[in-house]
Amino acid sequence: MSDNQYYTRSLDFQKKLKEYVSNIFKTYGRELVLRLEEYNLLQSKHNCIESSTAIGFILEEFIVAKLDMYTHCSEEDYIIDRHIGATTVDSYDCFSKKDGNKFLINVKAERKGSNNNAIAAIKQLYHNYCEDAPEQEKSYVILKIGYSIAESYEDDENRRAKPRHIYIDSIKTYCLEEVDLPKEHRQDNRSWSEKGKNSGKNNGRLMISDKFREEHKMPYKYISYQNTFAQLTNLVETNV
Repeated sequence: MSDNQYYTRSLDFQKKLKEYVSNIFKTYGRELVLRLEEYNLLQSKHNCIESSTAIGFILEEFIVAKLDMYTHCSEEDYIIDRHIGATTVDSYDCFSKKDGNKFLINVKAERKGSNNNAIAAIKQLYHNYCEDAPEQEKSYVILKIGYSIAESYEDDENRRAKPRHIYIDSIKTYCLEEVDLPKEHRQDNRSWSEKGKNSGKNNGRLMISDKFREEHKMPYKYISYQNTFAQLTNLVETNV
């Protein structure tokens, strides 16, 4: 197997990123109580929040804010900064720069039993990855947080009641560069009116499931910013 320094750097970043997030959640015993004015919004099983996308957005915001604070205060190997921009405009939530590399981090929350395979609108992804500072070598990292809603219970060890809460089940990462896209891709559908790079079809979100990623692995030696740059460029130009 040939040496691939680009992918090695991305894997090192992903390892550290998972470590940071794990340390953050350990502080709370992986249990997060969602409160407003001291009221637990998940206390009732009949609440209107957990069946919506609200918890996903709340978790994503929590993680981004905590990563920013954690890495700056602890002076970690990678400093993570919040991206200043709306998620309706850009395809990532936060980023880190080190040794000439820029890691774009897209945080995704996924409730147990469901699938959150959407990455970002293809047009947004292309803009951030290819059009924005094309000379800057980047790695696009998906940070996926698996969670469930845990029922209230009594903690025998500490002899205290635990409220109904969000429980963090898993922390996973992968990078877009690992996925081979030229032959086919999956997306959802939005506006289909225009053609070419401005095609309404490119407003659709790129969808990458675990199965798709497994079936479309990029060969190790070809994992690179330049290769994915070329694939995304080809995708937006031919997605008509």
